[in-house]
Amino acid sequence: GAADIPQQEIIGKVKSAAPLDGEVVLLHLQTPRSNRLRFLAGQSVTLSVTGSTANFRGDYAIASCPCDDRNLLFHIRRDDGDEFARRLFAGALKAQDPISIFGPWGDFILDQDSRRPLLFIAFETGFAPIKSLIEHAMAIEATESISLDWLALRADGHYLANQCRAWAEALDGFRYVPHRAADPGAGAREVVTAMARSIVLPQHDVYVAGPEAFVATAGAALAEAGAEPTRLFTAVV
Repeated sequence: GAADIPQQEIIGKVKSAAPLDGEVVLLHLQTPRSNRLRFLAGQSVTLSVTGSTANFRGDYAIASCPCDDRNLLFHIRRDDGDEFARRLFAGALKAQDPISIFGPWGDFILDQDSRRPLLFIAFETGFAPIKSLIEHAMAIEATESISLDWLALRADGHYLANQCRAWAEALDGFRYVPHRAADPGAGAREVVTAMARSIVLPQHDVYVAGPEAFVATAGAALAEAGAEPTRLFTAVV
């Protein structure tokens, strides 16, 4: 469980920072071989840069599987109110730059005692912790059935759609449905309504990640549609 993972401080280095689309950058950090980050899928960390000319930090969900604990991936969206993101988009972080990693934290993790089908619902970069959970679930063969519904406001907001389609094509028990909407709250209800037509919600463990309005509305809609409240896990990211 999350309480069993100790808090750590590790100095990683930037391996790459590449755009996934115009609004999201994939930040790839690599930890030392002798000091890898212990974390659970779905957890988050704080990234910090300290130097003689600038100090900035940000909190981000890990978008990669614990099975590769040396290579840490993050989906960082453009946000002028987030200094770390602003500097990243401005090109301030280069390959081999050191970044302090503090964590992990958060209890948005798989219940590994459950063998129920898994249903994941993400809004834009809420896909980051969802991706970590999905890759971990596949690695440990946690279930025979995985469903992913991904909502985006922008036309290119499903920035790893090819990866999702590849999962669906390669795995018999994998279902992927992208959604578009003009508003996170209204979109959340539309996603749940569409999902309930083809999925027996009470049989699933449901994981929802995104901004607060999306998570709250999706949770209420899921409850109305019959999802089991004790099998609903959420993360505001």
